Amino acid sequence: MIVVLEGPDFAGKSTIANRLVSRFGGEVRWVGQPPQASEVLDFYLDMIHEAASQGTLTVFDRMHVSELVYGPLFRGVSRLPIHEADQIETELETCGAIKVHVDAPDSVLTERLRGPRGDQMVQSEDRLLDVAHAYRSLLSGENAPLRWLVMSYEDLVTAIERRLH
Repeated sequence: MIVVLEGPDFAGKSTIANRLVSRFGGEVRWVGQPPQASEVLDFYLDMIHEAASQGTLTVFDRMHVSELVYGPLFRGVSRLPIHEADQIETELETCGAIKVHVDAPDSVLTERLRGPRGDQMVQSEDRLLDVAHAYRSLLSGENAPLRWLVMSYEDLVTAIERRLH
């Protein structure tokens, strides 16, 4: 079973991922930026196929949507065209993945940014809010090109339990 968590820094993705693995077993995979020499589409499809073949819970702490958000904001362009993102979305759906947009109110995100963890990449409140708004427009806005679930941790646990039994 595959669960993919996407959303801005400080929204709680890692906390949720670790709690899910503690509860159900399996592993958390943090997906960073694809290597420069890689074909981005193949990079993500290979990860999905590998996780699907394992037969255990794999929780991805970010995946391809991050490239659609961070690429334009930090490099001026995404290495993943939207039509290839659609292919990844289709593959995730074929594998029965649960795709969750993890978010928090802007005030919570900025409060966490100022906390002890800090962040290497998102170093200002304005940049963090740019990231959060980009995720919202891609995943949960009225005209969002990608449709992801927004659910509580408890609802996510229930969804996983239903699929496991």
